[in-house]
Amino acid sequence: MDKFDAMQRFVLVAQSGSFTKAAEALGLPKSSISQAIQGLEKSLGTRLLHRSTRSVVLTQDGETYLPQCQALLAELDAMSGQFQRHQDTIRGVLRVDMSSRFASTVVLPNLSDFLTKYPNIQLKISSSDHRVDPVKEGIDCVVRTGELNDSSLVARTLSHYRSINCVSPSYVKKFGIPLTLDDLANHQLIDYSHTLGNLEAQFEYMEQGVVKHHIMPSSLAVNGTDAYLSACLSGLGIAQIPTIGVEDWIAKGQLIHILPQYEAEPMPVSLLYPSRRQPPKRLSVFMSWLEEVVTKIDQTGLRASPSAAP
Repeated sequence: MDKFDAMQRFVLVAQSGSFTKAAEALGLPKSSISQAIQGLEKSLGTRLLHRSTRSVVLTQDGETYLPQCQALLAELDAMSGQFQRHQDTIRGVLRVDMSSRFASTVVLPNLSDFLTKYPNIQLKISSSDHRVDPVKEGIDCVVRTGELNDSSLVARTLSHYRSINCVSPSYVKKFGIPLTLDDLANHQLIDYSHTLGNLEAQFEYMEQGVVKHHIMPSSLAVNGTDAYLSACLSGLGIAQIPTIGVEDWIAKGQLIHILPQYEAEPMPVSLLYPSRRQPPKRLSVFMSWLEEVVTKIDQTGLRASPSAAP
């Protein structure tokens, strides 16, 4: 068997944690996956995986070997596709991760144009709102909102989204509308946090170009963008949401813009991908398409309506 095929099967097993899932992804018998990895281990002179009846876990050597395999396979993939010119010749699976709200308001409403233009690209979108490790999980690129801390990834800034403070009409009936920072002591903040840690909830605002934080009461924290919006619509507290996700809700009276003089710092929206000498062609065309979509939205305000969002 070709060593590159064996490496590909090893990567799929490592990412999925299962021989069965890897076999299903490739449309091959489970035995062929097992034999390929056994042959790879024999040629390397080391075990790459700990196998049990319930799980498959990387050994220490497997942890070292996995990113090397991924980098080599990515380079080979990019080399094989570098001369693709016609849209119909650009093919393959593209794995992308983004927040659920970005997917529902920006990407999915516009995606038919991309899929029509590139019919041989199979797009797999993850939008679970947890921070993924693109290299370890085999993600080709991720879209992230907010400050970045991934020094190992190449980043492109797509836009900066203004955030506004919102409450629902039902919240206003119960608590009223805060007019000053001091008023916030009698209100509830919906805390958005990727980690759902134990830090106090903080209302963020800009004052003379400086980011400041005001500690607030909070009885709810969420780590998903759809849950964050839904909680605000349900009257559970104040939310600080990018305008791209709420302008139509405000226009229809389902959300109310409050404290306009105390807006949070605009959030950068970035596209990140693993550092490679040459990204695969399918990744290059997707990134260019996404930049065009975001630019068009910034210029025209065209976006999905609330009825189009999940």
